[in-house]
Amino acid sequence: MQSQLHDMALWAIARRLSRPTTLTELQTSFDRGDFARTHVLRPTWHFVDPADIHWLQSLTASRVERLMDGSNRTIGLTAQAIRRGVDVIVATLADGQPRTRAELGTLVAAADVPVAGQALAHVMMQAEIDALVVNGPVRGKQHTYRLLAHRPVTESRDELLARLARRYARGHGPIRDKDLAWWSSLTLLDSRRAIDLGELRPIEVGGQSHWTLDEPIDADPPLVMLLSNYDEYISYTRDPDDFAHLDGAAADIMRGAGLLMVRGRLAGTWTRTVAARRVDITVTATPRVTVALRRGIEREAAAFGRFVDREAVLTFAA
Repeated sequence: MQSQLHDMALWAIARRLSRPTTLTELQTSFDRGDFARTHVLRPTWHFVDPADIHWLQSLTASRVERLMDGSNRTIGLTAQAIRRGVDVIVATLADGQPRTRAELGTLVAAADVPVAGQALAHVMMQAEIDALVVNGPVRGKQHTYRLLAHRPVTESRDELLARLARRYARGHGPIRDKDLAWWSSLTLLDSRRAIDLGELRPIEVGGQSHWTLDEPIDADPPLVMLLSNYDEYISYTRDPDDFAHLDGAAADIMRGAGLLMVRGRLAGTWTRTVAARRVDITVTATPRVTVALRRGIEREAAAFGRFVDREAVLTFAA
């Protein structure tokens, strides 16, 4: 689950669970280590089952490193400096005490490793890509880091490719080969090989070739969904047509706090402002807001209110 916005990514988890779950409950679960937050698949944050981190990194880390190489050179980070920084981080966290990025940065800087600007974040990211550290419990508003227990990867590369394709198809299918490549940072050639090894079934959707598991597909999405802007529901290669009917630039839409989905398609955005006793939710909808659509949005807003344990107050942007 992509997780730049921590609380909204927890909302993305909550809406997939079989029982109602609150932000507080999921935060407690995260702090306990039931699931982890780390950089994996692409140079961005994800929530991941700890049991999956090592095999995912084993398969995709080298591609992510290539994507980062240019940025590392731009900010003056050599491979040797990054390695010194990672070694300091691992040695420091060996006592079992989680530490914030700032606390680790002080020690990394003392090892003559650049930490200004994005440099420290890139050193931390390398430690994550190496499957050595992940985020630990949140301290106040700051994420901490902790060591990740080693878990050997015994599967072959082909077995991992098949596993990746089936995992992606189960959570996102039907899929295109370019969607799997985008999601995993693998080449299109590797993506196609993974689909073949995973024995996915070809299917045509909207005149395009897709692949799916030989499992039942729930083809009837809810009328309305208020999703996080990085929800896995939209983790595919976006095409210009996905945004053609919306007001505003695609980049502005994707930077919003949340996405309004109507009948499974992107139909607007929403924002939330959490106060002591209420959460104000503002929806900007592209389609005409019919009675049925309004009721669906009201239900979604009320569900988010229960998630954050606040009264939900809904308004529609003019």
